[in-house]
Amino acid sequence: MVPGLWIVAWLAGREPLPRTPLNATLLLMYLMVLVSTLVTFDIAFSLPKIAGLVLGIGVFFAFVRYGKTARGWWLSLITFVGVGSGIAAFALVGTKWAAKFSILTPLTSRLAPRITGLPGVEEGLHPNQVAGGLVWVLLLIVVLLGTTIIRRREWLAALGQRRGVTMAFVLAVSTLLITSTFLLTQSRSGYIGFVIASIVILLIVLPSRWRWAFFGSIVVTIVLAAFFLWPSRPAILLGSAFGSNPAGEAGLSLDTLEGRMELWSRAIYGIQDFPFTGMGLNTFRRVVHMLYPLFLIGPDVDIGHAHNEYLQAALDLGIPGLIAFLALYIGAFWMLLAVWKATRDSAGTWSSPAGSGFLTKALVLGLGGGLLAHMVFSLTDATALGAKPGILFWMLLGLICGLFAQRRPRLSDQGASVERTAGISA
Repeated sequence: MVPGLWIVAWLAGREPLPRTPLNATLLLMYLMVLVSTLVTFDIAFSLPKIAGLVLGIGVFFAFVRYGKTARGWWLSLITFVGVGSGIAAFALVGTKWAAKFSILTPLTSRLAPRITGLPGVEEGLHPNQVAGGLVWVLLLIVVLLGTTIIRRREWLAALGQRRGVTMAFVLAVSTLLITSTFLLTQSRSGYIGFVIASIVILLIVLPSRWRWAFFGSIVVTIVLAAFFLWPSRPAILLGSAFGSNPAGEAGLSLDTLEGRMELWSRAIYGIQDFPFTGMGLNTFRRVVHMLYPLFLIGPDVDIGHAHNEYLQAALDLGIPGLIAFLALYIGAFWMLLAVWKATRDSAGTWSSPAGSGFLTKALVLGLGGGLLAHMVFSLTDATALGAKPGILFWMLLGLICGLFAQRRPRLSDQGASVERTAGISA
């Protein structure tokens, strides 16, 4: 259906694919998707992830196309937040919750999954997958909600009294829902990603004197923690960061640091054996037990992915696919930086997300914070390419490209103004 829509647009004389700074990178990635269909051991086994990637790129270009106008961009943003809130609400009744933190056990024990039997998640959603998806949305709505509180007058001036109050209420409800679900996932990788991204955002927005004090307090906290904890068997402390396995159960060993390190070593073996083509989307979960047996994880355990998104991208699409995947992040941060540099701190109006200085900067921080948080999350866990929560990733990239497209004419106007001034002076 997605390629069919592009063909219809082309036959109608319209541009089937909008131009973005990421198009060349996407071309490389999807060429590697085609290659993966030739090397996979079973095309039917890889098809769900292939279909997920095709749907993702369709959603990305739809968001880019609608994001070129102010009204379309805001509707896309509302859709993004709405999908994130929908996932959070569904997760409350469809997640197979883990028991990691005793303080949350009485609550999660009452939230047994009521919706099960879905393809790929027959027993319920995995909490780590839920956390990896929600972290893309969480930083954005937290930053926007903080903006409505700290700069309430400018917010109402930019959006209008009625629209501003309505938007603030929606953000508050979404933040409460998504934050609650995110905390219940008990995903340590998600928590760490959120905290690190939040620290980076605070270091950016705080005044210089407070920034250095805040940075110094973080350094002191890390030094003190290392001083007091280092003598107490660091291997156990590091292992407890990802869970413990006192009973030695093979299935639970995946949640320990030792289990993940063993899995990462097998992923590296797989990349060495299939460096240019990868082994095919979604196949590592089967191939690892056949070619690279694990000692800490039983052969009957479906590991899902390599628990590192970058290793998983290389396993699925080869090193060229990994390069394209990293280039997506680099291109997205480059666009956000360009928008940030071109933004002046002014009140602006609702007519354009790129026309209000403080609002544009809040959007840049929120969108970039979500990307950064998930990048950190991806070091010890993964939302595999083509996975269902990954639709939020493509939406996020589409919003960034749309924001950049609306700011780009202003950059061009500024450049032309400088040239005219230089010509007059000459």
